[in-house]
Amino acid sequence: MASSSPIYLTHISTLSSCTSAVLLALPCAHVELLVATIIMVAAVTEVDAVHVAQQEAVKNVFCMEGGQGETSYMNNSQVQSRNLEMVVHVLKETLDTIRLPRRPEKLLTAADLGCSCGQNTLFVADAIVQHMTDLYTSRGHTPPEFCFYFSDLPSNDFNTLFHLLSGGRRRRRYFAAGVPGSFHDRLFPARSINAFTSTFSVHWLSQVPGEVMERGSPEYNRGKVFVHGATAATGAAYRRQFQSDLARVLRCRAAEMKRGGAMFLVCLGRPSSTAPTDQGSVRFLFGAMFQDSWHDLVREVRG
Repeated sequence: MASSSPIYLTHISTLSSCTSAVLLALPCAHVELLVATIIMVAAVTEVDAVHVAQQEAVKNVFCMEGGQGETSYMNNSQVQSRNLEMVVHVLKETLDTIRLPRRPEKLLTAADLGCSCGQNTLFVADAIVQHMTDLYTSRGHTPPEFCFYFSDLPSNDFNTLFHLLSGGRRRRRYFAAGVPGSFHDRLFPARSINAFTSTFSVHWLSQVPGEVMERGSPEYNRGKVFVHGATAATGAAYRRQFQSDLARVLRCRAAEMKRGGAMFLVCLGRPSSTAPTDQGSVRFLFGAMFQDSWHDLVREVRG
C-alpha cells in the first residue's frame, strides 16, 4: 500500500460568501476501498414500496430550471461558475493522476454527473479535453480523440444543452452524448470511463429519509422541510441517507471506471465538527428558501 496514489480530500471554506465545499479527487485504486469504508458505517435498511415510488418521483421531477429565461439555471449559476474557476487547478491535478499505458489509448472517455443544462458543464468538458491534450503532447504522444458524456436526470433540459453544444461559433473538440439517469445508479458499461466529474451535485439526496415523514417516529421532522434546526434523531436519519447514497454513487463508479482512472467531486459541505442539524451558512441559501416556500404553500392551502 505504500506505493498507492493518494486520496485528495480538501476542505474549501472560502469558495463564496454563502457556501463551503468538500472537494474530492479519487484515483480509481481507492474508490472500492472508500466504498467499503462507507458501507460499514451506512445504515442498512429495508426500502419499502413507498420509498421506491418516492425515489422514482424524484428522478422524474427534480432538476434545475431549463431554458434560457430569467429564472433558468443558465442565467442563475454564476456562483457555481466562479467556484469552478477557483478549483480548476485541482481538477488538473486530479487528471494528472490518471495512469496512461505505455501505448496511450487513442480514445479517452469522461463523464459529468449532474451536468444540468448551462455553460458550466461545457467549461468542465473543455478543461478536461485541453489538459489531457497538453498531457499527451508533453509526453510526445499524439492527442487522443475524446468522448464526453453529459449525464443528469431524465427531467433535465437536455435540449438546451444540445443547442449549446452545436450552436454558435463554438468549436467542440470532443464527441458528445447525453445520458439520462441518476448517478445513484449504474449509467455506463463496466470499465468504460477514464474520468468522472461531478460539481455541486452529489450532496443532493436520492430521497427524503422515510422516517422523517412518519408521524410518531422519533425522526419525524415536524413542520420542516430541511434538516437545519431539527432534532438529533432527524439529523441522524439524514446522515444515514447521505452515507447510503454516497456509497451507492462510489460503488457504481468503481464498476464503471477504467483502471487507472480518476474522479473529481465538488459538493456543498459543513465543518466535520458540527452536527448535521447545523448547516451553517448554507441554511440561508437552501434552508430558508425551501422553508419559506413550504410555509407559503401551507398558508395558501389554509386560505
